[in-house]
Amino acid sequence: MSILVFSSCSQDTQEQPTTEPEPTIPREYQPPTQVLNATYVWSAEPEIDLFDGRGRLIRAAEEAKTIAHYGGLDVTYPGFADVLSYEYASRIDARPYHALAGTARAHILQVTETETGFDATVCTQPSHLGIRWDDGEYRITTLSGRESYVQFTRIVDSAEHPQLELEPRWPPIDRTDPYPALQDMPVSENQWSAPTEDLFSDTGYTITFGADLGETMHRCQDWGRSIEPDVPAEGSETIRSPIPPRTLPAYPGW
Repeated sequence: MSILVFSSCSQDTQEQPTTEPEPTIPREYQPPTQVLNATYVWSAEPEIDLFDGRGRLIRAAEEAKTIAHYGGLDVTYPGFADVLSYEYASRIDARPYHALAGTARAHILQVTETETGFDATVCTQPSHLGIRWDDGEYRITTLSGRESYVQFTRIVDSAEHPQLELEPRWPPIDRTDPYPALQDMPVSENQWSAPTEDLFSDTGYTITFGADLGETMHRCQDWGRSIEPDVPAEGSETIRSPIPPRTLPAYPGW
């Protein structure tokens, strides 16, 4: 007689629970030290809305440009470096060894439709904005007003613009050396206001900047004198001061 013996084996091992990796939370954008003690106060012509899509985009582009010139393209507003035209970006000579303090007044003078997007004329009045140098003093330039335009161009077919595919991502600036102008800076009561989200990447626009030096320049000068009547009649004057200009609350801010 044959006996069949069945043996069973059991395993005490338990399935280990699988854990999902923690999602990476993007760090909220912080403006660099070079502009932290400065603000923008914006205004616009009656028919222009500072708060609509275009108004916000114009303000963000102008402010991002300022950060790029003082802090560098790698520390400016999210998405800005990726939509800035190669021609303009390649001409930026960043000055991370200086710091801004005080308030720049800016005014959207006009918005003009184009076949591929729109242009905006922006006036700026820098008479309450100082640049801190290595000696700890501030250079403040008083003048009537400056004029610039911002071009927003929608590129439909990138094949017609191969340079867009070849544009490099701008490398970070070497900041290993301490900058004397950034050391022991007084901290202003009001500080730079910045958007935390990317306002540029999903618009489909390429952005560039320029100057007209024509009729709009004179309108910007008139606007500048309307808020600063004591500026020089012609040209500009640079004042050196150990005390930074007062930094006003940003308006409208973000």
